[in-house]
Amino acid sequence: MRIALFTVAGAVVALAPGRALGQRADPLPGAGWKPATSHAAIPRTPWGDPDISGMYEPGHIQQPAEVPVGERWTKPQGPAQPTDFGARDQAYSDPTRKQIPLSMKPFVVDPPDGKIPMQPWVRAKRKEIYDNHYTEKIEFMDPRIRCLQAGVPRAQTPVYYNSYQIVQRPGAVMIIYEWNHMTRIITLDGSRPPLDPRIRLPMGDSRGRWEGNVLVVETTNFSDDTWVLGHGAGPRDGQPAETASTGHGIVHSDEYRVVERFVPIDGDIIRYEATISDPKAFTRPWTISFDAMGRGRPDHQIFEYACHEGNRDGMLLMTGFDIDPSQAKK
Repeated sequence: MRIALFTVAGAVVALAPGRALGQRADPLPGAGWKPATSHAAIPRTPWGDPDISGMYEPGHIQQPAEVPVGERWTKPQGPAQPTDFGARDQAYSDPTRKQIPLSMKPFVVDPPDGKIPMQPWVRAKRKEIYDNHYTEKIEFMDPRIRCLQAGVPRAQTPVYYNSYQIVQRPGAVMIIYEWNHMTRIITLDGSRPPLDPRIRLPMGDSRGRWEGNVLVVETTNFSDDTWVLGHGAGPRDGQPAETASTGHGIVHSDEYRVVERFVPIDGDIIRYEATISDPKAFTRPWTISFDAMGRGRPDHQIFEYACHEGNRDGMLLMTGFDIDPSQAKK
């Protein structure tokens, strides 16, 4: 990751390792970021809203979510991993689907250094999760592995096992996720009364509005069994929490609130921006921004996500019941 140059009053200068005096520092990842705007000629629904309906595929899983608070971590050399037989490369070179340009800038754009401003207890909880993630203690497992709904903004982060369908009708937008059969119904007309704060939902309670071409969604009332971010494989192989760049293991409190902006960059790509506020969990609000959704091929469809089907290890850990005793170690 890039290391910023910091200056301190009194002519004390701290240089990144290996940087010569007088050499320019790399800019902070979020330097100069501003909320995206949409001036594209977006078609309209029969009732006059911007029409962003359709099938979408995710962005790039290689894009980092954050800048680590510690040093870069290199995965230990191990046995060869199963191959996808070129499926990923084929998908990214398919001329019949909209390709989102690959960016290696972290999702976190504010603070500009790309680091998540965690309260000390959240940082400590993340370390505990990383230290125990593969100890078969269910309380430290990724909620995704337990087949739970992802919450937001995590549901929008790019993973290979997710794609999206947006459905619109007067007064509402619905987003259907392939991942764990998640569905959000975002009301736009303000007709629903506020949800009782005692009612908590994995995907929260979403209310939206149009600001020009941009769909703005405010979500509250989250349950406590979701992580804020996390895309791709979770912590593994003894990786220290201080080296995390994928957003895994970030918990929140009951004051968690997310304001999302779905920005049509053109008729095919939607940029996703989300500002996370939770004074109990974070020292300040922080924002992510990335191109999250590219229009799918004309024949694209959402497939069944059979998370629990045949998931012997997961079911055994969560329930104590072995669905296939024949696989037990002799």
